[in-house]
Parts: sequence; structure tokens; C-alpha cells
Amino acid sequence: MEFVAHPRDLPLDITLIEDQPFPPMNEERVGFVGITYVALRPFDNGRSVRITLEEIDPNFCVSGRVAWCNKEDDGYHIAIEFPTKEECYCVRMIEQLSQIEHYRRQAKVQGRRLNYNEAAAEWIQKFAASFPAFTI
Repeated sequence: MEFVAHPRDLPLDITLIEDQPFPPMNEERVGFVGITYVALRPFDNGRSVRITLEEIDPNFCVSGRVAWCNKEDDGYHIAIEFPTKEECYCVRMIEQLSQIEHYRRQAKVQGRRLNYNEAAAEWIQKFAASFPAFTI
């Protein structure tokens, strides 16, 4: 099971929702299953959450489940799993877009101005092969 660290410079809105009956998770599952994120507040393990990401896609809204939450010096490190095939696929695509936007912003800090397409081409060449595959 692989989680991708969501970039901190692209804030997620995470909201608790009524617990949903997700299918049981198979511990043997391989590939992309969710994201990690540093939140300002704790979330209980097993709780259902709704996630939006306004900066990348104002229409993006997906439900997941908190796999774990650990208090660290910089906030609460949480992992959110997406047990259904559709949600997992959608989140993986949004995470790739988020990683590309983060790469573009980092390039700008280093004095390189890249448009989104240029950043995408560079990110794909450098990192796409190591991005966890979708294998539900």
C-alpha cells in the first residue's frame, strides 16, 4: 500500500462527514491507496472525511477514510485512504496535477519561470516513473 505526500503549498480542505460504509481494505493491496497530509488538527482513525482542493480543481470532491493520524512538531500527519476504485483513481490523477503545480512553484522560487505545460513535461520526465501505480 502506497501513500503519496500531498504538497503543503496546495492546501486541502478536509471535513469530517458521517461515517460511510466503505468496502473492507485488503492489507495485501499494492500500489496507490491514498495520500498523506499535514493538518492543523487531529482526525480520529477510521473516520470518514470529504476532501476538496480548490486550487487545482474547484469541482474536486472525494470521500475517504483516515488510516492514521500522528502528532508531529509541525502539525498532525494524517493518511487518508480511498477504498473505492473510482475515488482512488480520481485522487491519484489530482495528486499528479498537484505534484506538477508544486514542481512549477519550486522552479519559480529557484528563479525559473515555467508555464504549467513546461513544468508538466519536466515533472513527467523526472518523476512519473516513480509515482505509485494505480493497481486496485
